[in-house]
Amino acid sequence: MKRIFVAASLTLCISITSAQDIINRVATEICNCVDTIENLDSLDAKLNRCAPLALETVLENSTEELQEAYSTQEAFEETLEKAFEVLLSECPKIRYYIIGERRSDFYKLSDSEDANKYYEAGNAQLEKEDFKGALKSYSKALKKDPEFIYAIDNKALAYRRSGDSKNAIKYYLKSLELYPEGSFALQNIAAAYTYLKDYTTALDYYNSLTYYYPTDPEGYFGLGKVLMMMEDYEKAIDFIFIAHKIYSIQGSEYTKETHELSMEIFSNLKKKDKLDLFYQKAKEYGIEINEN
Repeated sequence: MKRIFVAASLTLCISITSAQDIINRVATEICNCVDTIENLDSLDAKLNRCAPLALETVLENSTEELQEAYSTQEAFEETLEKAFEVLLSECPKIRYYIIGERRSDFYKLSDSEDANKYYEAGNAQLEKEDFKGALKSYSKALKKDPEFIYAIDNKALAYRRSGDSKNAIKYYLKSLELYPEGSFALQNIAAAYTYLKDYTTALDYYNSLTYYYPTDPEGYFGLGKVLMMMEDYEKAIDFIFIAHKIYSIQGSEYTKETHELSMEIFSNLKKKDKLDLFYQKAKEYGIEINEN
């Protein structure tokens, strides 16, 4: 008990910044150690093997004071626990895999046949722009299965397409309570807040979209467009260029729109005598600029 108390006292002497730095470094080392992920069992096995090795590596390159502070089993285990808490933030490949696993748990039809029947009816009505009928059908589906993400998301979409952004947001929030990483809800709630000109909240949701789905251009595209609406062209250019690059790789027709937006940014930066920034960013992202 005496040794634990001494270790705890030493830990208190170390700044919070240093402690957080250790935790982040451990999480990064764990990420580097995990190479491929075949399934959840293989990920668990690799995390169990990599975690203690990661902490040992970090401590070997730290001061004697830090090594002493983390020398007890309790401190060792606590640090690993905190490293796991930030692991998804520090390791995109693990985050991407976990999100993929969760996606299949939520983006699927209901176990209730009646819920599915009402959901499909709602989709048919939504396609015909019978928003009132679609809302009724989705409501019936949700009575049969209150956690049916497809029905929640499409009920929100029906509200949004009918021009009722506030109710759309209400149902997208319900969806995100159940499935915080839901790409459909994140993208559409961001669009709804953009329509309401609540740009700060829209940026928050687009940022979440890029965090969870870093290879999806939609989040970057949304961030760029909102920042342009806020006339923050110097920040917007990064996101428009990122979206343009991903769309180009995908062979998407949206490259036409990102090119047009790039030219709009070009014009505004030219007025501010900041074209050097524009060309610098274009070079940074490997984008050729056609000013015609």
